[in-house]
Amino acid sequence: MDEFPELTIGEVAKRAGVATSSIRYYERIGLLEEPGRSGGQRRYEPEVLGKLGFIGVAQSAGFKLREIRELMDGMDSPDGLSAPMRSLSDQKLVEVEELLERTKAMKGWLEVARECGCASPEECALFPDVGEELRDPGTALKMIRVEGKNCRRSPGD
Repeated sequence: MDEFPELTIGEVAKRAGVATSSIRYYERIGLLEEPGRSGGQRRYEPEVLGKLGFIGVAQSAGFKLREIRELMDGMDSPDGLSAPMRSLSDQKLVEVEELLERTKAMKGWLEVARECGCASPEECALFPDVGEELRDPGTALKMIRVEGKNCRRSPGD
């Protein structure tokens, strides 16, 4: 009797806490090798659980599947994981810093908006002025300096 028997896809999914459809998808895109089959069923070696754990942690850190593939490819290279990990982490840190800035802008906008008493977007400084061109929809939230909690446009604006 094998000390570590091969696992069915259902057993792998349950132990790893992922859907069987995710496992099949990871196989289809090359993150996981397609396993052997027994009686027409996929049969996995226990090592697949470690790979699924790696994928889960990398996804939690914000890596996209194509980036995770780069990391996993690095594990098989002579230099190992460190070079792709450093490179992708540097890129991801820039993205996270941008996300933090956007989150701060969202928070500030929402704090003012929850006190808004404007009757229309035209009178509210939280929204673009009529005819104002938005350069970047990703940074459309304006940080408004308001007196107290008032977000109404001044008559001369």
